[in-house]
Amino acid sequence: MEPPSTDVRVFYAEVGEIDADATRELLAVEDLDGLAATAHPRRRAEYLAGRALLRFALQCCTGRPGSSYRFRFGSHGKPECVDGPPFSLSHSAGVTVCAISPAGAIGVDVEFPNARRRTREIAREYFSARDNDWLRRQPADSFYMLWVLKEAHLKALGLGVGGGLDTLECRVAPPVIETRVAHGLLPTLALCGLGEAFLGVATTGYRFSEVGVEPWSACAVRRDVRLIARSA
Repeated sequence: MEPPSTDVRVFYAEVGEIDADATRELLAVEDLDGLAATAHPRRRAEYLAGRALLRFALQCCTGRPGSSYRFRFGSHGKPECVDGPPFSLSHSAGVTVCAISPAGAIGVDVEFPNARRRTREIAREYFSARDNDWLRRQPADSFYMLWVLKEAHLKALGLGVGGGLDTLECRVAPPVIETRVAHGLLPTLALCGLGEAFLGVATTGYRFSEVGVEPWSACAVRRDVRLIARSA
C-alpha cells in the first residue's frame, strides 16, 4: 500500500536578521558548545542562524519549546533530532533554510546562481551524460535546478554529495519534474524559487502533497516564493 501524502514545511531567514534576543530564547547549551569550535566569523554567523532557525522550525511544527530538542549525528554524519521530526538545513549567500518532515527522511538545498561559477565544467565532471545532454539545450541557470534537487535527494538519503550527484537524473519541464534513479525508490521532489535562489526539496519513502515555504517570523524579510515544478 502506498503511504499517505502529507505536507512539508520549509522556513527561511537572512543570516543577519535573527536578533540576539530571539537567539538567546531558542538556542541550547549544546549549540553554544558547537559555536566555540567555529572560529571564522561568517561560519559562526551561519551556524547560529541555522541552529536558531532549526529550533524555531521545530517549535512551530510541534508546539514544543525549540530549546528542548537534542541532536546527534547519524551513521553517515547527517544531523538528526533525537526525539523530534526529521529535518534538513542548507544555506547560500546569506540565506538559511530549514525543512521539517512529519513523516520520514527529508533533504533541502538552496543555491543562488553565480555567473562566475563554472557550471558547465562541474556538470561534465559530476552529472550523468543524460543530464549534460539536457543541460546543453537549456538556459545556463538550469544547472542550479538540477543541483538543488540532486543535493536535496542525497541529503534525504543521509549521504551528502559523496553519494554521487549522477545517481539521480532529472528533467525539469514545469510544472513537472521527471526523474530516474540508479537504484532504490524514486524520491518525491519539489523545485521552488526563493527570490533569486533555487530551492530543492526531496523526501524518500513517502509523498508530500504540499510544500509550505515561509519566513522565520512575521517581521522577517520576505522573498518571492513560487513553485516551479514537482514530481509527477
